[in-house]
Parts: sequence; C-alpha cells; structure tokens
Amino acid sequence: MKVRPGQVIRLSLFCLTGVACASFVANTLSVPVRGSTDSYSFEFTDVEGLNPGNPVTMSGVRIGRVDSVAFADNGGGTSKAIVDVEIESQYSLESDVRAAVRYGDMLGARYLALTQDDSATTVSARQLEPGDTIPLAQTTPPINLTALMNGFKPLFAALQPEQVNTLTRSFVETFNGQGQAMTTLLDQIATMSSGLVDRQDVFAQLLTNMNTLLTSVDERQPELVGLLDGLNDLSTSVVGQNDQLVSLLDQGNRTVSSLAQIMAGSNGAFGQTVQQLESITGSWIASTDEFNKLLANLPQFADAANRIGSYGSFISLYLCNFTLKAGDMEANIFGPTHSPVCS
Repeated sequence: MKVRPGQVIRLSLFCLTGVACASFVANTLSVPVRGSTDSYSFEFTDVEGLNPGNPVTMSGVRIGRVDSVAFADNGGGTSKAIVDVEIESQYSLESDVRAAVRYGDMLGARYLALTQDDSATTVSARQLEPGDTIPLAQTTPPINLTALMNGFKPLFAALQPEQVNTLTRSFVETFNGQGQAMTTLLDQIATMSSGLVDRQDVFAQLLTNMNTLLTSVDERQPELVGLLDGLNDLSTSVVGQNDQLVSLLDQGNRTVSSLAQIMAGSNGAFGQTVQQLESITGSWIASTDEFNKLLANLPQFADAANRIGSYGSFISLYLCNFTLKAGDMEANIFGPTHSPVCS
C-alpha cells in the first residue's frame, strides 16, 4: 500500500491538534497556582468530597489549591485526614488561621476556606512556616447536607418543587459562609411552615381518626386475618381461571347494559319494590317471636294434614288471587280480584 506524503502530514497535524486540545483541557481543569508556592498541612476529622485540585480561598479570593488528601491514624481507634495544600508565597498564614471545607455549588463541589482570627493579638499569633501543620482544633469538617435534608422530608412532601429548590439553595448559601442568606433562609422556613400551622386542626383530626381506625383494626384482627385469607383464596381461584374471567369481563358490558335498560323501563317499579321489601322486613323484624312460633308449628301442621289425607279425607284449598304486575300492566291469572269465595 502506497502512502502519500499529504496523508502523513494531515494525520500528523490531526494528532498534534488533539494533543494540544487535551493539554489545554487538562490545564484548565487543574487550575495551577501561579508563581512560587508554600506547602502547609491541615488536619480534619472528615473531608468528604474534597479532592486534589480543589481551590483554597481566603476572604473569597483564591490563593492556592489542594495538593493531596491522605488518611492517618489519630490514636485511640480514631482516624483523621491530612490535607496538603499549596499557597502562593505572597500570602502568609498566621498560627491562628482556621480552615473549613465548604460547598462550592449545588452539585457538591468543595473548596477549602481559610479565615484569620481578627480578635487575636499580634503577640499571641505567629507567622506559620512552610510545612507547618494546622491541628484539628482549628479545622471544621464539611456539613453533611444529605443527612440534613433527610430530616426535612416531611416538610418537603408538603411543598412545591420551586419552594424546595429555594429552601435548598438558602441552606447551601448559608453553610458557604454567606451570612446574608440566613435571613432569607429563616423567612422561607417561616413561610413554608405557616401553611402547616394553619392546618394543624386538620392534622389533629387526621391523627385522631387514624388512631380510631387502627384501634378498630386491632380489635378485629381475627376478622381481618380471615378477610385476607379469603382474598388470597379468591385471587388464587381467579388466577387459575383466567379464561373464564376474561369471558366474564367481555360479557359484563352487555349484561350491565341490559340491566340498565330493565331498570330504565321499570318506571320506578324497582324503587317501589325495594320500599315494599323494606316494609315487609320491618314487619318481620317487629314480629320475630310470632314468626319463630309459626316456623316451630309448621311441622305439627304438616303432620296433622298428612294424617287427615291418609284416611281418604280431602283438604280443599282455594287460591283467591295471584296477580302479576309489570310496569303499568297488571293481570290476575286466577280471575277477578274479588271472587265469590274471597269477597
């Protein structure tokens, strides 16, 4: 295969361009410290999320970067983290300097913020030498926002997404050292909590009803267990007869439609029938003792009638009327309503 010089040149230019772009991206991401630097070490109990390359700031100005993060034994079965940083040589650190790991943005990026104790006198504070270590007493680990936000889950469930975003942003700004955000944070909490306070009567009634419901369920635990067992048996039977169930559902529409037509054509007769049934059942309930006596005497009456018929005698029974009614139509199949016998 013959390779042309032009192809080699174009391939070389493409490779050089790719290497240059990769170097440019790497330099952009690494953000090196300009000029000469001094190294210092900070001890932390926790540096979750802090990585090499994260910026080091003082009064909001970037003065260095994190060089490395290492694990170390703190004795007594505990551990600590050693954070090595590079600080521009033009900036000097005092022995009373304090360091805190803070959130850089909503995505969880961290940075190391340094502050000087303004209340300390120049006699008590000395200038740190390169390589010195700042102890645990002068460092603050990052806030675990995940655990903090989980504590507000019940509140977030009652809020709109926009309100949750505003509250979360206020939390992040507050823990980033922006004190002016504290007022906004408190205002947001007060506004969002006022809606819950206005509905405390509803919540109290809901809790009371839930307590009553749970008490009833506890008292009827055997019935509930039986109901669940019955539902389990029913579901098992239904699963074993899928074809019949599908057929029933397919025909259910036609059946319900026919029933609706019958109900519509009854012209109120169905409602009257239900009302009459209510009257009948009311009479039965009021005469329960007499009805029980009737049922108890029916076997004796049947035996007497059987003995009468066994000797060749006859028992004459005459049905006065038997009326069928459908809508406005009424028919007595045994003759007129008032016969000579049943006058």
